[in-house]
Amino acid sequence: MQGFQPIQSRPYNSNTIYIMACVSYCDQSLPNHTLVDCNEYKLGGVSAILVGACGTELVDPSDAVEVQALIDAGTAKLIEDIRFALPAGSPITVDSPIGCGTPIRINEDRTATLYDANVTDDTNAFWNDLNNRRIAWILAYMCDSGKVIYIDPPQGITTSANFILPEQNNELQRYEVTFSWRDKDIPTQYDAPTGIFG
Repeated sequence: MQGFQPIQSRPYNSNTIYIMACVSYCDQSLPNHTLVDCNEYKLGGVSAILVGACGTELVDPSDAVEVQALIDAGTAKLIEDIRFALPAGSPITVDSPIGCGTPIRINEDRTATLYDANVTDDTNAFWNDLNNRRIAWILAYMCDSGKVIYIDPPQGITTSANFILPEQNNELQRYEVTFSWRDKDIPTQYDAPTGIFG
């Protein structure tokens, strides 16, 4: 047939980089993944947190002067002698715009849980207040490693605190709290600010 050219097969060239059908709009290079030194794996355990009011931020969460200034101003509050945990988040996905494609992760719904047995009238008022507002950030102190985790999502954090009254006298009265936010990124760890946490 006039004008028809047969398809030429492309010979394999070991110097050619073949990019597979992995659609991404990110840089193709990857950052480093490092190992801990001498099996010094980090343990869990949080004994205190700081919460920050909306409109505040920590430029350097390891800076004790900066953190103390917010505490002195009343825009950050220390919550001590508690338990705190970060479970796995839940990915938020949308359908792929490409036929036969897999869903695309666009964000992550995250939570943190807190157990507080400091049942007092003031503490009751504190949790009632947080139930009716957003907070800007949480700085969680890891008592085993001396590090802190800084949680500062773009849209703030909501609080759901409940008072638990056990039916028997072999359990503690307590507040069980769930913090909720949306953030694609994993929170960052820093050195704890000196003198802030016990």
